[in-house]
Amino acid sequence: MDRIDWDKSTHESAVEGFYGTGVERYGDFHKRYLNFGLWEKGIADYTEAAENLVRRMGVLLGLNGESELLDVACGMGTQDIFLLDNFAPRRIDALDVTWKHIEQGRRYAQETGYQERVHFHHGSATSLPFAAESFTHTLSIEGPVHFNTREQFMREAYRVLKPGGVFALSDYNLKRKPQNVFERMIVESARRLWKVPRENLDTIETYGDKLRRTGFADVEIQEIGESVIPGYYREQRRSETIRELTKIRGFVAGRLGGVIDVVAYRAYTRGLIGYILVRARKPSAG
Repeated sequence: MDRIDWDKSTHESAVEGFYGTGVERYGDFHKRYLNFGLWEKGIADYTEAAENLVRRMGVLLGLNGESELLDVACGMGTQDIFLLDNFAPRRIDALDVTWKHIEQGRRYAQETGYQERVHFHHGSATSLPFAAESFTHTLSIEGPVHFNTREQFMREAYRVLKPGGVFALSDYNLKRKPQNVFERMIVESARRLWKVPRENLDTIETYGDKLRRTGFADVEIQEIGESVIPGYYREQRRSETIRELTKIRGFVAGRLGGVIDVVAYRAYTRGLIGYILVRARKPSAG
């Protein structure tokens, strides 16, 4: 698929504008990963943490040589090359709302010789450009919080999965409702700055309800925020990281990213937001 020119009034345009700034200058910084990482014991390096998270998602999905995977919100494609190297799925279709990410992913697939096994598409998670029952597995790492809406993406993921197919996500959740004006301000600031639709402020309970309402079975949700958010925050506050991101994204966008990190971390430390791993299954036919 070629580039889609999102109407300026759409949520897709807002998200693409947020994530597209400076992509062409990213180079190999953080090995092109964008996720928060899984900072388990002994891990202090960002790239190692990022790949640890992708590996965990591959295991959660149960990927193998017969898998036909759809990766939604694929970023610059590094995670897809990692999954091919480590789990060898038969094929991957990877989709992202940000055109510059797709360009980087296609270039990286060519460089690594995987251009026949991973195909990158520009598109929206809430209107997937694939036929029903096309994939055995569907993945999204940290994308669903941005989708307008997350529940519509769940419906689309359910549609394109084959019966018995597995759906796995890493995502952010609302651990509890804000209890005062200050907490409401923190959550609302984070939501607006980070392009999160209000409908996506889900607790674990409402998250699971949406999956089951969509038709998914065997829903499993694990809260792992303490192994994700503090480690990422420390990495983002390192002077070297701030300096590189300012070069990549420019002064204004780089500083805005820092503000978002601080607001999100403040929400985490107050017990307002968390980070979850999600697994569900589309029931088998009959």
